[in-house]
Amino acid sequence: MSVDAVSNVTYHGIDIGLLDGGEDLVALLCEATGEDESPALQDEDVLVISSKVVSLAEERIVDLDRVPVSPRADRIADVTGIDPREVELILRESTVLGSIPVSEVAPDRLEEYAVSPEAATEALDSLPSLLVTKWNGRLCTNAGIDLSNSPEGTATLLPAEPNASARRIREAISDRTGADVAIVIADSEVSHRGGSVDVAIGCDGIEPVDSSFGATDLFGNPKLGGVDLLADELAAGAALLAGQAAERTPIVLVRGVEYDPDGGIQDDVELARQGLWPTFKQSVQVKLAEHVPISVG
Repeated sequence: MSVDAVSNVTYHGIDIGLLDGGEDLVALLCEATGEDESPALQDEDVLVISSKVVSLAEERIVDLDRVPVSPRADRIADVTGIDPREVELILRESTVLGSIPVSEVAPDRLEEYAVSPEAATEALDSLPSLLVTKWNGRLCTNAGIDLSNSPEGTATLLPAEPNASARRIREAISDRTGADVAIVIADSEVSHRGGSVDVAIGCDGIEPVDSSFGATDLFGNPKLGGVDLLADELAAGAALLAGQAAERTPIVLVRGVEYDPDGGIQDDVELARQGLWPTFKQSVQVKLAEHVPISVG
């Protein structure tokens, strides 16, 4: 299966079957490429890989029944309605910054997009809230811990070091096939629009940000844009094939993208923290300027 993104960029879904945990991900990938509709790997391809299959291959799987729950996790579970075992795992993996009461904030919107009202109710009952967390230098919800598409009674943790995982996969592919490819590890994250979108949490062999800030536009003006989050754009594009449910396409090969060979998703929490005070300060000034006359000169 494949889709043309633009005239010279194509996306090709790769089905490696269902994973139970501990499989050789690169071996499965190499076996699946070059057959049926999946093209053989070649230099400068980009492989967007779901964090879920990376986690399963690295056996980042936890038996929920064997998770001892702390009093702290119990208290948070009482407030949020999240399974206390999942809360315990979130506390182990990340720093909790806040909570989003999903069942209160967006029930009507989610029901509108659900396969049925009953399905919406069941989903909200299973996860009525989301914890906002700092994980691996990144802001995300529930530390990326996922109970969906995991073996029954288990939770899947994100890869411990996604950039390192991407590097290992890239090097193993090069050793087995000789192809010099780039790797982007993608995970679904909640958007402010009330849904989810795939973003890059790790990469290797590709500069994740397109450094074109200040380049001139069609009229010769310097652009404030141009700092495109290339790895995130590739992750979001690949999600059109990978899907979020039972599509069984956890790897997407992207061909024809121009990129610089670098790698590594950077810490975005520190960037957000640095911007909070000046953003708040100027926001207050703007709101005051709406109502208070200011003399200039």
